Amino acid sequence: MSTVYSLEADYYTDPEIYAQERQKIFKKAWWLLGPGNLCQQRGEFLADAVCGWSVFAVRGRDNSLRAFHNLCRHRGAQLLEPGNGRCQAITCPYHAWGYDTAGKLIATPGFERAADFDAAAFGLLPVAVAEWRGMIFVCLDEKPQPFEQWIGSLDGMLADFPDLGELDYHGQFVVDGAANWKTYCDNTVEGYHLHAVHPRLAVAVDAGSVEIKPYDNGNLVAFHVDYGGEGAGLRGNKGLWAYKYPGFQIAVSANAFKIERVEATSINTTRSVNWAWYGNLAADEIEDSFAWSETVVREDLSICESVQRSLEGGFYVNGPLCNSQETNVALFQSLVRQALQAG
Repeated sequence: MSTVYSLEADYYTDPEIYAQERQKIFKKAWWLLGPGNLCQQRGEFLADAVCGWSVFAVRGRDNSLRAFHNLCRHRGAQLLEPGNGRCQAITCPYHAWGYDTAGKLIATPGFERAADFDAAAFGLLPVAVAEWRGMIFVCLDEKPQPFEQWIGSLDGMLADFPDLGELDYHGQFVVDGAANWKTYCDNTVEGYHLHAVHPRLAVAVDAGSVEIKPYDNGNLVAFHVDYGGEGAGLRGNKGLWAYKYPGFQIAVSANAFKIERVEATSINTTRSVNWAWYGNLAADEIEDSFAWSETVVREDLSICESVQRSLEGGFYVNGPLCNSQETNVALFQSLVRQALQAG
């Protein structure tokens, strides 16, 4: 078998490549906005920035979930601060233009005498939205791929694990790292680094077993895990870790359910946004598991930051990928190449 080489350093440092990624990869993908339990009741909203685009989802009076670009059609001001809350209507903090929860423009102070102004043409700009297993996803593309096609095989893999409704929501943590988003995803799809970077997790996996398999032409990489030893009870003995290209991760077991949005915040910074649910664990065990999950993310981003420094240093170009350990890295990187080469 011939040796496959990794992406060249320019893919992690070139502003022109990053600009293409925003349009050809990020804009076309579905992105985890957050948990559905934060946006269940009429008038509840969930607002955030996804890969630099500010968006929000809101539950309308008709109980339908809709999503919009988080900007006023008047002068472009941000309408809602990041986070979740509740509203009867949406009022711009700049000039008090108002919108209902279906996106219709309902208030335009000072435009009463503008006879040629068509308020119906200035409703909020819609964003594609989907609800899946208690999670809210958005897509910025004007003609998005159907969500069911995008999520692919992952839906069936969760059949043996608890749904979010069977577990208790615990909370969120966010970790930022000074690394290109691809360094984190390169790291995510291989277990080669486990013993060097994650000593506690390595012990739990060593005492059990792990099988890493690609699905859906490499768009999904799943780690089928049997835990053992210390931490097996926290993790739930049998688990699934999965990465869905380009920026969604999930880690589930009998006792825990964690979801993660991995997004580029600039060419050389990445943000990991995580939410977690637990069941059948004592309070101290939940705190341990939650802290352990954050530790794993911080360990990953720390090593990725060191990689990024070398990529930016000008001497490292690329390197060989291990045929037995890094085949999924090659698959991930081929998806990036294909996307950027597409018209």
